[in-house]
Amino acid sequence: MISPTSLSEAFSPSPGEIHVVLGVDSSGLDAVLAKLAGETPFAHVRRISSLTPTLGLADNLFLGIEPRRRFFGLPGIVDNAAMRRRATALLRRVDVYTPVPTLAAELDGASRVLVEVARALAHESTVLALFEPAAGLTDAAADRVTRVLRRLANDGITVVIASQRPSFALEIGDVVSVLSSGLSTGSIAAVLRPGDGRVDARGRLLEAMADGAPDNEGGAAGSARPAGAAQSPSAPLVEIVNWSTLDEFDRVTPVVVDASLSAAAGEIVGIAGLDGSSRNELLLSVFGRTAGTVPSGAVLLEGLVVDTSTTMAAIRTGIFAIVTVQPKYRVRIVGGISAAATPSMLPALMNTGLVSRDDEPHPATPGARALDAVRLRGRDEEWVRIHSLLELFPASEHRVLLLVEPTRELDPEQRAEVWRLVGEIAAAGKAVIMTSADLNELYAVSDRIVAMAGGRVVGQVGPRRSRVELLGLVAPL
Repeated sequence: MISPTSLSEAFSPSPGEIHVVLGVDSSGLDAVLAKLAGETPFAHVRRISSLTPTLGLADNLFLGIEPRRRFFGLPGIVDNAAMRRRATALLRRVDVYTPVPTLAAELDGASRVLVEVARALAHESTVLALFEPAAGLTDAAADRVTRVLRRLANDGITVVIASQRPSFALEIGDVVSVLSSGLSTGSIAAVLRPGDGRVDARGRLLEAMADGAPDNEGGAAGSARPAGAAQSPSAPLVEIVNWSTLDEFDRVTPVVVDASLSAAAGEIVGIAGLDGSSRNELLLSVFGRTAGTVPSGAVLLEGLVVDTSTTMAAIRTGIFAIVTVQPKYRVRIVGGISAAATPSMLPALMNTGLVSRDDEPHPATPGARALDAVRLRGRDEEWVRIHSLLELFPASEHRVLLLVEPTRELDPEQRAEVWRLVGEIAAAGKAVIMTSADLNELYAVSDRIVAMAGGRVVGQVGPRRSRVELLGLVAPL
């Protein structure tokens, strides 16, 4: 392994190779891809489709760069015939044989990814930066995508894929690097290169992903709570039993599947999982059905089933939640213009084909920058709210606290204060269940860590177990 250095020095993907960047931090991975894509339009293929669903394939490929007939040396009307010919050629290059008038909304998952790749080629991109291009696809569909990416790499296109799945990286990557601590630290290192032996390669990748993690003997480094602080927990105070819920969009796809976990009085239970694990959706669904739909399962308090079907019902039973991540949706309009949508608007919008999840960064337009400025001011207010709720909780009548990404976007001092207050809440005899994208944070705070992958609980680790073991549970095969 080379020494981790800055992205510009250590990370120089070459044409002709597929370079995979592994990491736990999805925002850091997105930042790597955005930096590589640079200013080239559509070179960064994100997790959520950016195609306009109500436009045909040719219109999507050439939106904003439509070929035009010229009159007296000046551009005139759109040359639809030329656009269709060029679109057909580009789509054939990426193995898409769907007629160009087909609406983007009618594409299957693999075709959607490949059409977005074709759009990048239409904009003359020489770099393709993709986040989990095979996620959620069948094996056959994933093979179709990877075959096209391999061929484009052989044609001289620089192909970089960000992933949280070591096994996928081993299948497709010529070079595999690991972003161990997020882009801000510049901690990126090449682990596997062409010609390297692949014996126990997945184990080596997991170790690299866990680089810098504490050994957890005697508690995590910087822990606000000694390892084993609740070594002899009493019977469970709260239990989530066989909880399942479905996707809000198709109401067929499972989001959480038969998930069960519990927490005793005075115990802090962390929930770990990578993107797509549904760690947050589990708690949001339990607390007032604020994520997913058609839930099933039961919530028990001291062995008795309680009603959590609304947020107020959950609060009346003694269960409270502090949430910094809510499901978000956007209504997409022609040309990529979009507007925010709330979960309550979904039933009316579902059949329009215009609504989509909004879980990705948006272009830095002047309007977006203005909204970011408002958001930064609001972040201070969010911190005051979180701090006040945590301070008051030990003396409240509530007995169970659900925390969904409680330290997201907080600075190190604020994070440490949250950890301290959560420890005080547990010391007061309350049960705490907490999700976090930061595995170090979970080790610092939790008595036990429950691992989730693919919407299921797949195991748990104690505070003295290594992070490599936890990553082995949560990283999908």
